[in-house]
Amino acid sequence: MRINTWDDIYKMSGYTDSLDPKKEKLKQVINKYELPNKGRCGLSNCRTPHNIGCIVETESGRLTNLGNDCGKKYFGENFTSLSNKLSKEIDYANKIENIKLAKLNIAENYRKLNEIEADWKKIERVYRAIKSEGLDGLYDKLEQMKYSKSSIIAIQRRATESEIELEEVRTGKDVQNPFYMSDNLGDLKGLNYLTDRIKIKAIILNNKITLNRLNDFDEDKTTLKELSKMIKENEKLNDSVREAHSIIADGFKLFSADNMRQFTPLISSKRHRKLKRFLNCCFES
Repeated sequence: MRINTWDDIYKMSGYTDSLDPKKEKLKQVINKYELPNKGRCGLSNCRTPHNIGCIVETESGRLTNLGNDCGKKYFGENFTSLSNKLSKEIDYANKIENIKLAKLNIAENYRKLNEIEADWKKIERVYRAIKSEGLDGLYDKLEQMKYSKSSIIAIQRRATESEIELEEVRTGKDVQNPFYMSDNLGDLKGLNYLTDRIKIKAIILNNKITLNRLNDFDEDKTTLKELSKMIKENEKLNDSVREAHSIIADGFKLFSADNMRQFTPLISSKRHRKLKRFLNCCFES
């Protein structure tokens, strides 16, 4: 029974709010609670307000509530042992419930993985189209930006005479000819996709293995250690699905037509027709 209010405690059969620990012997710790407001300890010689504690039963069949400090103080190591035993039982039950809830999401998680895989293949088709259209310069530029981790699209050009003069004034030195300037053409969105794309295949494969294990997992015939391991695997699955969605989102941003169109000034006019065909393969923003 989950305890949500102090009334849940007070209405228990056999409950007393004035139990004398000197006249009673502890039988078992039967429940634990953590409530938003404080209530008094049920020991007649304590009555200290608290909101985290447990319900105990004595050998006379009476029930009361008390905090952990009171339990150890008045019932000694027996209380500690019984309290720890109950904590393990609660932990075990919670983990079983966790696995059962995770099993209800297996079909949804398969759907998410299939969606991720389909989107990933769409993005990769566009990425391969760069080379199939013969836009090696664009491919090389993307590779360069990936390794430099700079999203700035820039073009190099020869400086004008006035720009050279300004540079000489700025540095106080003669500038050697030819002197080149860098003009920023734009800021590329979604560049992280190029470094993170290799993770997608592993995420899909590992998560399908995890879902198969979860589907075959018998939570009613296992150890606490195995339960904990399965829960951790499922938590990793959820984290990696979120990571995959983020990578996919970067991929759609990267290969959007507007984003790729920023490279137009870098592509020779002879290849503009090929660029146009490639942009037709890209995603609409």
